[in-house]
Amino acid sequence: MNVIFVLLALFPRPELVPVGQAELDAARRIAAERAVAAPSPGKAQAWASSLQDRVPGRFVVGYDSGAADAAGAWIVQQGGDIVRVDAALGFLVADFPQGCESQDGPLAASASQAGGIRYFEPDIRVTATTLPNDPFFVPYQWDKWVMYGDQAWDVIGGSMDVEVAVVDNGCDYRHPDLAAVFKTGDLGYDFIGNDNDPRPDNINVPESFHGTHVAGIIAATRNNNEGIAGWSLVQLLAVRVLNDSGSGTTDVVASGVRWAADHGARIINMSLTSSSNSAPLDQACQYAAQAGVVIVVASGNEGHQAIGFPAALSQCIAVGASSMDSRLATFSNYGPEQEVVAPGTTILSCVPGGAYGQADGTSMASPQVAGVAALVLARNWGLSDGDVRAILDASAIDMGVAGRDIQYGYGLVNAKRAVDLATAYAASRTPCAVNRESSAVEGRTVLVRAGAGVPSWVEQADVFDGSGRLIQAGSSGLRSGAYFLRARSESAVQSPKSSVRRLLVLD
Repeated sequence: MNVIFVLLALFPRPELVPVGQAELDAARRIAAERAVAAPSPGKAQAWASSLQDRVPGRFVVGYDSGAADAAGAWIVQQGGDIVRVDAALGFLVADFPQGCESQDGPLAASASQAGGIRYFEPDIRVTATTLPNDPFFVPYQWDKWVMYGDQAWDVIGGSMDVEVAVVDNGCDYRHPDLAAVFKTGDLGYDFIGNDNDPRPDNINVPESFHGTHVAGIIAATRNNNEGIAGWSLVQLLAVRVLNDSGSGTTDVVASGVRWAADHGARIINMSLTSSSNSAPLDQACQYAAQAGVVIVVASGNEGHQAIGFPAALSQCIAVGASSMDSRLATFSNYGPEQEVVAPGTTILSCVPGGAYGQADGTSMASPQVAGVAALVLARNWGLSDGDVRAILDASAIDMGVAGRDIQYGYGLVNAKRAVDLATAYAASRTPCAVNRESSAVEGRTVLVRAGAGVPSWVEQADVFDGSGRLIQAGSSGLRSGAYFLRARSESAVQSPKSSVRRLLVLD
């Protein structure tokens, strides 16, 4: 326990500083949406809690002012034993020999008829937030701590339905902290060796650790008593586009981005940079963005006011690096394209051969954001890439000059606020206006009539509701509403493995 206090002292979490007018307006809008999406806790929610969350036979009886004796008498009449009294808040806690597990049970009915009783509800268990049991988390992973990872994980831990492509210089998918997040036969692709084995060729090359390190930041297995804690449970795809020394060309990177988009990636992380734009890479990023992929890219490590490419492209999230003192790292690039920042100094993660090591760079900051984006999608798989991006921006902790600025962008990504906002944001969305007579593809949206099935040009598909729950493969007779279609093979296109589209079923 003492080591936790040391961690708290060395790495205090950033203060929630005041925001500018634009962020204030956004906060008001989000607050209004959250008020609709998440009603205040109360009796109805307490009764709706699962049975395992309740203390068996124990109930809380709230009483009106001056009615404590009457409430106590009622408890005794019902055969209950009073175990605790809180006169300041006006309630009694009692154990009943024959408790009810239903809001319509005999005790609840009697309480509603008794005079002076304000509410009667089960006593609900509360547990302390837990830290991962990975041995290096508390003493070394300051990055997850200052981004409130521990509190985000109390909400959502991730989902293997979210695929994240690490477009880098290869990944040791046999690492004991990474093996569980790779699927046999679906590891990724090696564009350097032109094969299906995306591991580094020679782990003795100093820079060969890079892709494995990035992968560990995103998805090292959490709570396995092994090494470190990654951000999210996901399926990783290793896309090797750089050699072991970390060098490559934009045309190969472009091919890797296109491959990842066609093979089911919801998120692409590129911890790589170039000083110049490239038509193939630009087009590949446009293609991925149109396919609904969240593209997260390192801003560069020259310490200049010049965001590298492809981070500077509008379809990418440019990520700068922050240091342990919550300032922009001295090596981090910055500029008007900077969207957010995340920890990028002394970051501990996986390295090839089953080991661990520390590294600095915006290369380490970018996967922090990709990992939080994966948590957001795990919370609601149906969010679009634009939704995820807006959630990361709006929930970030403002740093530097009030409002968005060229150094910190919208601020330091905050995992807890992001997953909370994802819930409220998704619940508040309304379907866009469409032509109700059409049944076609508009961009990445498929329109069909109620009662119809998946369009005939889709040979195989999975249909999900807005929370990411699988409805039925090849669903037919769908009710009106918004769904998400993951097509695994399309006649009209040269058979991409997986393509995510929005499915609007109209009345």
